[in-house]
Amino acid sequence: MKYWWGYLTAAIFAVISWALMQFAKTHGILVDMIYPYVTRLIINYLVDWTSGFKGLVWQTVLIAGILLAIGAIAWMIWKRKNPIRWIGWGLAVISLVFFLNTALYGLNAYTGPLADDLHLDVADYTVTELNETAVFFRDKANALAMEINRDEEGQPDIGSFEILAEKAGEGYENLTYEQAMSVFAGSTAPVKKWKIGAPKGNSGMTVALTGEAAVNPKVPAAALPFAMCKEMAHRMTIYSEADANFSAFLAGIHNPSPVFQYSAYLMAYHYCYEALASVPTSTAQACAKETDKGVSALLRQDLEDCIDFYGETEVEPNIRTSDKSSDEETSLPVDLTFSSYSDVSDLLASWYIQNYILPMHQEEEDPFDPFDPAQVDLSGIANAKKDD
Repeated sequence: MKYWWGYLTAAIFAVISWALMQFAKTHGILVDMIYPYVTRLIINYLVDWTSGFKGLVWQTVLIAGILLAIGAIAWMIWKRKNPIRWIGWGLAVISLVFFLNTALYGLNAYTGPLADDLHLDVADYTVTELNETAVFFRDKANALAMEINRDEEGQPDIGSFEILAEKAGEGYENLTYEQAMSVFAGSTAPVKKWKIGAPKGNSGMTVALTGEAAVNPKVPAAALPFAMCKEMAHRMTIYSEADANFSAFLAGIHNPSPVFQYSAYLMAYHYCYEALASVPTSTAQACAKETDKGVSALLRQDLEDCIDFYGETEVEPNIRTSDKSSDEETSLPVDLTFSSYSDVSDLLASWYIQNYILPMHQEEEDPFDPFDPAQVDLSGIANAKKDD
């Protein structure tokens, strides 16, 4: 029996993790009411502890664990020990780590969407509205591209990684205290560098067990501020990639630094343009081609650097209507999905519609007049003034 204690321990933690996930799936509202706030508080304490270390604590522990495992294997071979027992305890350690991550962070996958917390109405939108959104972000990015300091090769000169990391939290502080968005009331401690093992195309990683948000320093300069805000959002228990990317956008445009604003609008344009270009209608393709023509030389250079790092964004839209004769009114569904970054374009388009298109339409409407017979039925009011 002594050989199987490790396997039994691993199974127990695996079953508990599975039970927690099943509970979260079936009690999403209850989990959403309590879980994110409790775990965010715990993560904040972890951040206070690990921020005192310059390097990544989780990476140090991981490397030490790998070296220990190699040493244990060599010792077993040398001593000719039975590996069954040691493999069991290795699985137990892995299962324990998975359980802790599930309990501390993983259940955020089953909480409500960020849009609900922000009172953002995510609904279907037309190709025309998506195009207007892309043009809006493009024009903002074009203007800010000229305000960014650049080196002799035209690359953005945005300062050191450490200076940017110190400023990244200012946007979230603005959202929390000036815009009253309590969902962003998490730690704004600087993110760390992910130097070892960061693959190309991966902008960062957040490990809840140590409260560390790490960013790949090889991310193109124009996208680096956005990447920092994104990993900071994950550390605030914002789980999904779409929500984290949208959070990074909001934090960027509310940051007083033009560098962060530019990075936010650049990435927002990239996501919306890719979504628009993926729609298989003649109107959408024409809009995408015309929108792309308006990209300035500076913005295009930065976009190409980002595409070279991240790779092409593959988008697989699902057009609900089959009526190709009215392309401009073709409705794009909420579940427009990216291969790796989900429906961030839906959030961006909905944000633009709610903050710019709808208010503009409301201003065009005639103001409500309670004494105007054309707007109010006065027949039931005894002393109402009647026109001759």
